[in-house]
Amino acid sequence: METDATCMPDDIEAFVSPCEEHTELNNAETNQSDCKNILNPQSEYGENNITQEKSASVGPASTYVDPEAFKIGNVNIYAEDIGPKLYPVKGNVVTPPIITKKLPEAFNYLPIYGRPQSKADLEDFQNNKIREYVGCDFSDEDFDKLAKYCSPEHLKTGKELTLLTNVPAYGLLPKDMNKNKDGDILNIVKKFKLRVERDRRNLYVKKLKYRGMRLLPLSQEDPEDVQVSKGPQLEPGKDLLFRVRFYRPFLCGKERNNSRHSVFSCDAVMPGCGALAALRERVVCANDATVRLDVAAAPHHLPATTARDLFPSGFFFINNVFYVDERKGCIDYSEPIREWAKKRGLGDFPKKDMNSVRLDELVLKLGHPEVYVHQGNCEHLFTFSEVRLAGARDPLFCGQYPRHTAVLQHQTVYCTTCAEFGAKWVVVGCARVPFDPAFFCETCFKLYLYKDGQKIGDFKAYSYRGNEMNILKPLG
Repeated sequence: METDATCMPDDIEAFVSPCEEHTELNNAETNQSDCKNILNPQSEYGENNITQEKSASVGPASTYVDPEAFKIGNVNIYAEDIGPKLYPVKGNVVTPPIITKKLPEAFNYLPIYGRPQSKADLEDFQNNKIREYVGCDFSDEDFDKLAKYCSPEHLKTGKELTLLTNVPAYGLLPKDMNKNKDGDILNIVKKFKLRVERDRRNLYVKKLKYRGMRLLPLSQEDPEDVQVSKGPQLEPGKDLLFRVRFYRPFLCGKERNNSRHSVFSCDAVMPGCGALAALRERVVCANDATVRLDVAAAPHHLPATTARDLFPSGFFFINNVFYVDERKGCIDYSEPIREWAKKRGLGDFPKKDMNSVRLDELVLKLGHPEVYVHQGNCEHLFTFSEVRLAGARDPLFCGQYPRHTAVLQHQTVYCTTCAEFGAKWVVVGCARVPFDPAFFCETCFKLYLYKDGQKIGDFKAYSYRGNEMNILKPLG
């Protein structure tokens, strides 16, 4: 069937006909570029996916790329959400179950493999990977022009504030950071200044930014500078990195909790080749550090052992699977819970040994609340917030993990007597103190509750090491 172009409306004819400006631009770009094929004919896609056509309207030789050449392998990284569940949590921040070991296969088409011999060669190494991925026979001059044309610097307006570091600094903000280059005409700026002026209770916060959290970027040390062997190296593009977010423990009861949300405590970055037991070793809890023994009679003779040594048992509950620590001296905390679930008709929950399960073997949901239980009933909530392929810029020694990238400032518990120093003792049942329990520093504890080395009155004293675990110390 033939169509007479003279019968077509002007607007349709203009839509069908190529724009002269675009034609001139295509001719100019075609003449400047030495690239004959968008994809390398020697690539895994083969020569049959690339054909060349001649067209007078486009240029002497145009390149046609078969869309099938860019087709990504059909790798299903999601698993069916089946099996027994204690708490079916749903929400926009919770993903379906992810089969993490399939992620390298799902992204094997990207130029993310390999690593340079030195961090100094990283930029050239990545540029060569991009040139290999593009597949064109670019000259150095043409590649530099393309890199400049595609640079994210074009997205800047020139009014951005320049930060001193890539991560928020811990300390006073520079005075010039208070200046807004856009002026005070923006409505959001007016509202923000009005809110800050009225907030007289947070005068200290106005001078500091991120004072409650310290961000620690992953180390950029060069493998050549590593003096001590830190185990095997990770392979960029093939090995996985997991980011785990731990939350601060809280008292839980039948009554309603007034807390609106969980409070972030710290995170940990783990390699996929690491066992779950290594993640457990990274969890820091004050209940593991001390033994709850009354040492009021001899406070200078503290127990040499810790609660972690006496009660080493614990388990992870991840995606409705119990991962139990089955090392010597541990008992199975999950057994009564699994028996209780069977009697209630909730299902038969599987159990595995956390020492024999690697992180990249997990099937997990990002954003789903998981729990770590130890010391009988001490629970720590955590979530998996990120799973990604390791890159050439990441620390690539397995011995460099696990490591923290964000740590929250914990509230320091001060002495209830002097309110000047951090508490080191917890006193219970003392008639001379109006608080029960009461916290004492080392000096007040010995001066107020002891005379000539003998305790005054009847009370119980326990060592408190909660403040020692607060790695973020006040300034000054």
